[in-house]
Amino acid sequence: MEGKHGAVGAPLPTFSPKAIAINPRERRSIEKSKNKVSETYKIGYNFYRNKERGDALAKIDMPSKRLIQLRPNDWVKLALKTSEDILISEMKPDKIPRVESRLDSLFWIEDHKGKFILNIEPQGYYDASLAVRMLRYRSDIWEYTMSEGKGMPSIKQVVIFFYPKDDNKLHELKDERNDDSGILFSYDVIRIWEIKGAYIIDNKLKGLYSLLPLTEAGPGETSEGIIEKTVKAIETIEDKSLRGDSLAAMSILSADKYSSTLIKKHIRREMLVGSPLFEEWVREERKEAAEKAIIKNAKSNILEILVSKFDFIPKDIRMGIEGINDFDILDGLFKKTIKIEDIEDFRRLMDKAIKIMKGPGD
Repeated sequence: MEGKHGAVGAPLPTFSPKAIAINPRERRSIEKSKNKVSETYKIGYNFYRNKERGDALAKIDMPSKRLIQLRPNDWVKLALKTSEDILISEMKPDKIPRVESRLDSLFWIEDHKGKFILNIEPQGYYDASLAVRMLRYRSDIWEYTMSEGKGMPSIKQVVIFFYPKDDNKLHELKDERNDDSGILFSYDVIRIWEIKGAYIIDNKLKGLYSLLPLTEAGPGETSEGIIEKTVKAIETIEDKSLRGDSLAAMSILSADKYSSTLIKKHIRREMLVGSPLFEEWVREERKEAAEKAIIKNAKSNILEILVSKFDFIPKDIRMGIEGINDFDILDGLFKKTIKIEDIEDFRRLMDKAIKIMKGPGD
């Protein structure tokens, strides 16, 4: 995609530059189970707060990627701190050979200084080693461009934080020696809570309207007033798909800061019908609910066998079983539980299972 976009409006605010994080452990996907799931879960647009890092990643990743896809130029302007028209062309992250890098958005940018690559990285969880990950992204991009005969173009990397709790406040990597071996690396950081909402509205950055509840509140602004103002701004978007996805994204992104009651008061379910983002989120929540139900059922099956064999189950064993949230491990433990004849044998099996789940070094 290539072309000029955007509108010139209010002057841009001053942002705090430069920043740094842990690749979240991949959550294991449960694809099948012999147990019947009997629990029913309510699925709707009450986008609740997930505490696990993987869930937090999905919570920011899904809406931000969708909005960047729909309105890339708005996000590029935010990243470059400009209101000027920009010539961009998208660079597909899946073209980069090291797919495990999980690169988000890449763009070729052309301005008066020449061409460069812009890497935008929305960050939705606390990551102590973010700087290392960003350095790896940079090397992966260069590995690709050099292998394709495109040399070593300039790269600008920007991390966007949505909540203060996710910012580890580390701004650079430094490894200096007395000889020629060393490294000094940093990148830009944008903190949404430091941006004034007027910047987004005055510059008509429609792809960022969903972020308005997370921007700096004005004097005397109330939570209800902020949500109401955001919904009114989104309703001015003519594109139906963008409008629906923006409302859905606002519901998801604002869930940590505003009550679900307040959000649902201003965003009715029918307003989200037809939004691809909303439909995808509902599918993800259904999948997650099913996974949780299967794991809960697997734990119950183990406890039932233990009760039938030993009548009484010590508290530490109950707590140990409750702490295992990997279905494959629970399934293996269930099969072995059928054969054991002593509660201490089970305790040893359980302790081994817990170690396997935690992995080496834990």
